[in-house]
This record gives sequence, structure tokens and C-alpha cells, in this order.
Amino acid sequence: MTIEMQPSAKLRRQDVVAMNANMILGNTDLMKKDLAKAMGISPQSMASRLQGKANWTIDETCAAAEFFGLPLMALLDADLTPAKALEYMKNRRPGDSGNGGQLVAGHGFEPWTSGL
Repeated sequence: MTIEMQPSAKLRRQDVVAMNANMILGNTDLMKKDLAKAMGISPQSMASRLQGKANWTIDETCAAAEFFGLPLMALLDADLTPAKALEYMKNRRPGDSGNGGQLVAGHGFEPWTSGL
């Protein structure tokens, strides 16, 4: 008698997003209610998404990635680890201006260079 191995069921992207969101929430001090607010949904709807009972919209997924300080592709990464997520967050908060979270002066703060 031979046993055939069936390929494991591929995770749906919905499940990957929920799995990663749960992992991040469990490894940080971020709150589910704050994530729900950032996504524009009720805490009950947030719970349904985190449990895989409701689908995430593209807008909700983008809002969650922004809330966590992650690139969208990281939230969709089935191999995302807590260490990788925290590294992204460390390098991208606050805001995602591409400068590692460093605050910079806005327009009008440059010194005058008259006479040059």
C-alpha cells in the first residue's frame, strides 16, 4: 500500500493578512480597537476579519499596513515573522517618507542665503 501526499492547501491572501495582523497585534502594544478605527470599521467587524470569518477589502488591507507601518507586501507575506515585522515597523515609523522615520523641517525653515 502506498500513501500519496496531497499538497497542502494554499492559504488565501485573506488568511495571510489575518494571520499577520494577529501576529503583529500579539507582539506589540498596538490595540485591535485602534486598528479597527484606522480601517474605518467597527471592533466587531475587525474581530470577524482577524478570525477569518469576513473578507478584507483592498482599502482595509492598505489601511492596516499603514497603521502597522508596514509595506503592503509585508502584510501579504505568508512567511512574515515577528522579527521581520518589527524591523519594518522600526524603520518606517512615524510616517513613511522613506527617510527612516526621521523628522525634517518643512518649507520655510531654510536659512536665508541672500547675497550669494
